[in-house]
Amino acid sequence: MRFFLFFAFVFCLSCQKETTPKDVSRGIYYWKSTFRLSEVERQTLDSCKIKKLYFKAFDMDWDFTKRRAILKASIRFEEEIPSNLAIIPTVFITNNVLKQTTDQQLDTTISFINKHLRTVLKNKNFEEIQFDCDWTISTRERYFYLLRAFKKLFPEKHLSATIRLHQIKFAHKTGIPPVERGMLMFYNMSNWKKPQIRNSIYDLDAASQYLATLDKYPLPLDLVMPIFRWAIIYRNNVFLTVINNIDNQALSKKKFLEKNDNKFTVLADTSAFGISLRKGDMIRVEEVNAEEIIKGSKTLHEKISSQKLTFALYHLDQQNITFYGNEKLAEIYASFE
Repeated sequence: MRFFLFFAFVFCLSCQKETTPKDVSRGIYYWKSTFRLSEVERQTLDSCKIKKLYFKAFDMDWDFTKRRAILKASIRFEEEIPSNLAIIPTVFITNNVLKQTTDQQLDTTISFINKHLRTVLKNKNFEEIQFDCDWTISTRERYFYLLRAFKKLFPEKHLSATIRLHQIKFAHKTGIPPVERGMLMFYNMSNWKKPQIRNSIYDLDAASQYLATLDKYPLPLDLVMPIFRWAIIYRNNVFLTVINNIDNQALSKKKFLEKNDNKFTVLADTSAFGISLRKGDMIRVEEVNAEEIIKGSKTLHEKISSQKLTFALYHLDQQNITFYGNEKLAEIYASFE
């Protein structure tokens, strides 16, 4: 009997799935148009042992008057990026650029992006370029053409692309971008223009609807999670504007607001946050606590099949750091390792 129990115990141990620790690099996004680090931001880079900095090189948007793609928010360096960080320049392209650009214009747009990207990256050492675009079924061919063109323009560099949750679930329709890696954006999970949504930035229940095939996605994936917050204002149930870096605690102190969970109703016409508010306007605060981020990261740790990857946060900003604190940010990073 003892021998049988011992054999059964050994058999059960042998049946347990061996989990290999992931090789994780810590990264963070810098999404401002002027590169200048505050002392608080430097301390976060050091204390959280961050190795990679993804910075927005510029935006590409569509000008409906000129009927062509235009450059917006190009980064300006007031100081050098710390030499201990690997840098990944990121180009954000609106889906409108791909929708509106004619086939004849596309090569011109690619040349324009290439020229400006090389200007931004002059004298900078980098191994990877990332493209950020919420492409759709109707624009995928043009977007993938653009990505293949940049692989030819930068043959010695790695190319990556951001991947939204809907592009995971509907990969058979939206396609797989022709790049070496994808960066899974685990935020902006719902339509923030809808007033009935509770939290468009981060909602694990909403995200769960997209994760069934995540482990089968054919590209190696990195992961980025949110540490930003905002308030969305609606008038007559129609989206009005967004105010960044506003939280529940700050709005709870305003006497002209009536609170109901994470939503506030304006009680009287007034001016605040740099805009005019009217009685009846609704403000929804969207923020994510560290515990919810950690819960999500642990779920994704099991579902993402990549063994060597980057775990990043969006984004590096003094107000975001102050809201969480370096100790909590370090916990978030550690939760994926």
